Amino acid sequence: MTDKKDNEPPCSNETIEQFKQRGFFIGPQINYGSFSKVYRGKMKDLQSKKETDIAVKVIDLDKTSLDYRNKFLPRELFTIRKIRHPSVVAVHDIFSVENKVFIFMDICDGGDILDYLKDHSAIPEAKAKKWFKQIAEGLRHIHLQGIAHRDLKSENVLIDKQGNAKITDFGFARICYDPKTGKRLLSETYCGSAAYVAPEVLKGTPYNPMIADIWGLGCVLYVMVNNALPFDDSDMPKMVERQQSKKWSFSHRVEKNLSPELKDLITKMLEPNLAKRLTMRTVLSHPWLTDTKLTDTKSDTRSEKKGPPGSTASSDKKATAASSTGSKK
Repeated sequence: MTDKKDNEPPCSNETIEQFKQRGFFIGPQINYGSFSKVYRGKMKDLQSKKETDIAVKVIDLDKTSLDYRNKFLPRELFTIRKIRHPSVVAVHDIFSVENKVFIFMDICDGGDILDYLKDHSAIPEAKAKKWFKQIAEGLRHIHLQGIAHRDLKSENVLIDKQGNAKITDFGFARICYDPKTGKRLLSETYCGSAAYVAPEVLKGTPYNPMIADIWGLGCVLYVMVNNALPFDDSDMPKMVERQQSKKWSFSHRVEKNLSPELKDLITKMLEPNLAKRLTMRTVLSHPWLTDTKLTDTKSDTRSEKKGPPGSTASSDKKATAASSTGSKK
């Protein structure tokens, strides 16, 4: 969505010309958050003259908090410079000028997972498997770099024009190992969107953010095939109790069409016992992803009534989704 200022350029004409000399062109605004805006743009190869459609995220530092500028933004910029994987939105260049940060990145015209759900309802199992495997492989690569995402949710998975899923928004990402000692670092900060946050994060005690990412990954898969959230975050104490006691269920509209293997994978990712929750290795080696004999024709041919992708399977209450360009905690 755009606001009434979507026709205003994000910087001075002088800066726009400097970007053009480097092969970057900024077009109309296509999205916005509390302190950033996203523009459609183009990237031109200065030798071949070939142009590529891109997105330009512009962060207005004047609208951000000191904590964000000193802690979260440096982590995000470090991460997006470091991570290179087909299932992660690629960043081409970053500039800091006029007290703004300009991030030139791949554009994903298919929108995010929630956009897809609004248009198509619950995702057929075969398509969900393709996208989930891409997301999981991307997350595994992120973890192998010693980084946790800490904000996995449906809004942070984008679909490109080739129909592939890509992880985005590293505003909460952090390094999980001490570069000097190599020791694992635990997180203490509450991060992410409540409906996707693991129970150990909500406790307020130090937690392993990579293990917490698995919970978020499970929530994303659940949302994809149910067109609903597994937990209603409108009552936090009740949600925590339901997480801990495993009081969640698949949507009655789709459960009969989901394979036992898919339901088993989701159940083992949404495991409150950390010792029993799947790891990235066991997620990617799960039979639902590895057994080529499993067919998804039953789920592919189902007819689903469209519903609000922010609802829960148990209550169908609409949940508020935070913009990926919004504020960070």
